[in-house]
Amino acid sequence: MAAKLKKRALAEYQSQVLVEDKTEKTKRLKLVIRKESSEQEPESILSLDPEASGKDIIKNIVGFTCNVSNLSAETLASALKKIIELLAKEKDACVRVKLVLAWGEVLSQDKVEDVSTKVDEMLTVTEDSSKVTGAWLVSLKKIAMKHNLNKALKQKLFSAGSTLLHSTPHPLVHSKSLGLMACLVSPDLPTISSQVLELCGSYSMSQDARVRTAAFHGLLTIHKRGVKLDVSMYPTFCTALTDDYEGVRCEALKLLSALAETEPEFQVEVEGDASESNRLVDDVFSRTCQAINDVREQVRGLAAKLIGNMKGVSQVFLEQTLDKKLMSNMRLKKSAHERMNNLISSGDWSSGKKWADDAPKEHLEADQVNLVALGSCGAFVHGLEDECLSVRVATVDSLTKLAIGNQDLAFIALDFLVDMFNDEIEQVRLKAIESLTAIARHIKLHAHQLEVILGALDDFSTLLREKLHIMLQACTIATKDGLKNVIQKLLANLKRYPQDRRSILVTFKHLGSNHPDLTLPLVTTLLEIHPYFDKQENDIEDPSYLCTLILVLNAAQHCPTLPMLLDSHTNRHHSYLQDTFPHLIPSSTSTPKAVITSQTSEFLNSVLTRVSLAAKMSSSRSLSVLQTSITELTRLANIEPSLGDPSSFARTYIEGQSLYLRIVGDPSWAQASLQHGPVIRSNISTLQGIVLKLHSMFSNIGAENQFLIRMLKLKVMAVNLVYIVCGSNKSALSLTEAFMKEFEIISKEISEADIAKEPFLVGVLMSLTIPEAKPGYIARKLKPLLISNPLVGLESVPLALAMARATIHEPTGGQETPLKYMAGLVLGIPMDCEVHNITNTDLLRICIFTGDQQNHLSIPRRGDLVPLPTGSGYRLLTTALLSHQVWSEPLDVEVSLVLDLSGDRRQENKSKQDNIVHICKPVKVSVLPKPVRRGI
Repeated sequence: MAAKLKKRALAEYQSQVLVEDKTEKTKRLKLVIRKESSEQEPESILSLDPEASGKDIIKNIVGFTCNVSNLSAETLASALKKIIELLAKEKDACVRVKLVLAWGEVLSQDKVEDVSTKVDEMLTVTEDSSKVTGAWLVSLKKIAMKHNLNKALKQKLFSAGSTLLHSTPHPLVHSKSLGLMACLVSPDLPTISSQVLELCGSYSMSQDARVRTAAFHGLLTIHKRGVKLDVSMYPTFCTALTDDYEGVRCEALKLLSALAETEPEFQVEVEGDASESNRLVDDVFSRTCQAINDVREQVRGLAAKLIGNMKGVSQVFLEQTLDKKLMSNMRLKKSAHERMNNLISSGDWSSGKKWADDAPKEHLEADQVNLVALGSCGAFVHGLEDECLSVRVATVDSLTKLAIGNQDLAFIALDFLVDMFNDEIEQVRLKAIESLTAIARHIKLHAHQLEVILGALDDFSTLLREKLHIMLQACTIATKDGLKNVIQKLLANLKRYPQDRRSILVTFKHLGSNHPDLTLPLVTTLLEIHPYFDKQENDIEDPSYLCTLILVLNAAQHCPTLPMLLDSHTNRHHSYLQDTFPHLIPSSTSTPKAVITSQTSEFLNSVLTRVSLAAKMSSSRSLSVLQTSITELTRLANIEPSLGDPSSFARTYIEGQSLYLRIVGDPSWAQASLQHGPVIRSNISTLQGIVLKLHSMFSNIGAENQFLIRMLKLKVMAVNLVYIVCGSNKSALSLTEAFMKEFEIISKEISEADIAKEPFLVGVLMSLTIPEAKPGYIARKLKPLLISNPLVGLESVPLALAMARATIHEPTGGQETPLKYMAGLVLGIPMDCEVHNITNTDLLRICIFTGDQQNHLSIPRRGDLVPLPTGSGYRLLTTALLSHQVWSEPLDVEVSLVLDLSGDRRQENKSKQDNIVHICKPVKVSVLPKPVRRGI
C-alpha cells in the first residue's frame, strides 16, 4: 500500500498541466463613420507626398475628381498647384494621364480664376507618350468648351493642335486634335474656321476609322458653333454613308440632317439620271430612310430618329415610307387590315372552293409605278418590323411627329400603328398608344381596327390600360357597331379590373360627348327601355349601369332628341349624379363660376395686416385675433380653391405664432412644473411639427417668407432649449450644439444689415461672447430675448405658392372584410395615389401606422412614380408591404404618404417619428394576421 502511494505521488510530481490563458484578447470590430466625401477627398489630395507611389496618386485623384464640383475656390487653387507639382516629378504615363485629366477638370470649373494664364503656362509641356498627349488634348477641349478664351490663346491652341496633327502618326492624337480644333471655331474667327474646315475635310478620308469619325464629328461641331457648312461637301457626306465603320455612318447622317435644315431647297442631281434633280431635303430624307436597312442597330435607330425631325419633306416622299408594293410580279399587295376592310365593305367572302380566289387582282403597269427613291420606299414599314426594341420605338416616335401635322399621312399610318398593339414589348405598345392619341384628331377608328385595340385592354399592366382609356377618350369611332363593341369591352374590363373604375368612368364621359349621334340609336338597348312596358328601376350603385348612364347623359347634352327617350327614374338619377359626380355629369342649368382672385386676395392681405397689427396688443387680445384669423383662413381655403395653398401657408404660420405666444406667455414655461409640464411639452412638439411643415410642404414662398421660417425654426429651437434646461433634468448639450450650429449658418448666409434688422439675432450675437458657453448660461440669456421678441407676422403671401399634397385612390378604406395573411409573412396592399407639388421625390415614403402605435416607413420604387400627363405631379402605382405577428382580432392600419426629413435613419436611433410630415389623410385598412397552422 505504501509503495502504491509513493508511486502515485511521484507521478503527480512529474506530470505537466497546461492551463489555458482565459485572458486572451478577443477580436473587436471597429466601426468608423466616414466623413463626407466633400470634406475627405480634398484633404487626401492636398496631403499627398511628392514621393508618393503612383497607386496612391491614382487612388486619390479618382476620389478627388468625383466631387470636384462641390469644392470651394481656395481648395481648387491648392489642388491645382499640387497637381502641377506632381506632374513635374511623375514619369509614369498612366499616372500622368490621370493627373492631366484632373488638371482639366479643375480648370473647367467656374470657380477658378485666370484660366487663360494657367492654360498658357502649360502649353510648353512636351510629352513622349501618345496617351498623355491625348489626355492634354481632351483637357484643353473641355476647358475651351466651358470658358470663353481670348483670340490669342485660341490661336496658340490651334497652332499646337495643328502641329501635333502633322507631327504625330498616332490616330488617337489625330482624333483628339481634330476635336480640340473644332471647339475653337467661331464666326468671329474666320481664319481659324476656314483652316479647321479644310483639315476636317482632308482627314475625313483618313485610313483610320477613328480619325474619320473625329473629322466628321468636328464638322458637325463647327456647324453647331454657328459656322455654316458648304453645300459642296454634300457628295462627301453621301459617300460616307457607305463607310464600313458605323461611327462614320452615324456622323454622316447627322451632317446630312444639318444640311437639310439649313439648305432645304438646294437642287441635287438624282443618281443615275443627271437630267433630273430633287430638293436637298427630299434627297436627304430618302438617304436617311435607306439607312434604316443598315446592319448595325445604332445606325438604324439614329436614322429612325432623324426622319421624324425633318421638316418640309414632299408629300410623295412621306407617303412612300409606308408603301409596301412588291416589284416581283408588278402586283399590288395589301395589308391584312386593308383586305379585311375591303371584305367588310363589299360583303363578299372567299368560298374556299377555288384556289386563290381571294388573291389580289389589281395589275399594275410598269410605267405606273412611281419609284421616287429606293431608300424611302417602305422605310417606316421596315422600322416598325425591326428586331431591335430601340429601332421600333424610334420609328413609332418619328412617324407620330410627321403625322401630327399631316392628315393624309396619319390616315395611311393608322393601320401600321394599330398593328404595333400586338408587339411583345410593353414599351413599344405604350408608344403606339401614345402615338394614336397624338394623331386622334386626324383619324376615325373602324371595326377591324377596334378589334385589335380592344384586345389590348386585357393587358395586365395598369399603366397600359389607362393609356388605352385616354386614347379612346380622344379618338373618334366611325360606326355604331364599333361604339357598341367599345362599350361592351369596357364594361367587361370593369368587372375584370375593378381598380380601373375611375379611368373607365372618365372614358364613358368622353365617349358620350364625342359620339352623340352614335349613342342615340343605342339608348334603348343600353338602358333597356321598352316602348310599352315599364321595367324595374336599375340600381344606381351598379357599376355597369353607372357607366352606361354617364355615357347617355353626356351624349344628351349634344343631342336634343335623346332626353325625350329617357324614363322618369333616369331623370331622377341624373339629378342625383350631378351632385355625386359633378366632374362626370354636366349640368345644363349651372354655368361655371368665374375665378375671382382680386377680392379674395385682398381679403387674404387684410387678414395678414390685422395679424401684424395684433403684435402691438396685449397677449390675450393678440391670441384672440390670431385664432379668428386662423378660422377665416380655413374658410377661405374651402371657398376659393385657387387661394387654397397660400391660405394654408398663412394659416399654418399663424398657428405657429399662436402656439409660440401661449408657450412664452406661460409663467411655468421656464421652471419645473408637474401640472403644466406635459402641456408645454405637447405645445413645443406641435410647434416643431409646424416648423417642419412650413419648411418642407410649401414651395415658391419667396425670400422674405423663407427668412421668417428660418427665424421661426431658430426661436423654436431656443424655446425647446430653455424648457429642457429650466423645466427638466435632461441633458441639453446636443440641443445647445444644434442651436449654435443653426445660428452660425444663418449668420453666414445673411448680411450684417439684415442681422441688424432682427433684434433677436443681435441679442444672441451680443450675449454669446463666451467661446464655450454651457447650456445653463445660454438658456438664461435666451429667455428674456424670446419673451421680448415675438414672431414677426407675414407681410404678404405669393399667389403662386404651392403646397405638397397627395390623394390616395386605392385603397379606398372602409371595407368590411379584412385582409388576411399568415403572421410573420408579408402582406401587399395595392396603392394608387397622385402626388402634387413635391420638389424632392427622394423624401417620399409610404407610412403604415399599426395598432401597437408603430410607424412602418417604406421607400417606393423609383419606377413606380410616373409623371402625370398634365405635368403637374406624379402618379404612384405601388404595393405597400406590411408584416406583423399574430393578432387576436382584425384591426385597422392607417396607410398614408409622408415626407421623411430625418435623412439616414440607420446612423442613429430615430424610432420617434419627429421628422415625418404627412401630406394626405390616412386611409384605414382592416388587417388580420392569422396564426400559422400546424400539421397534425
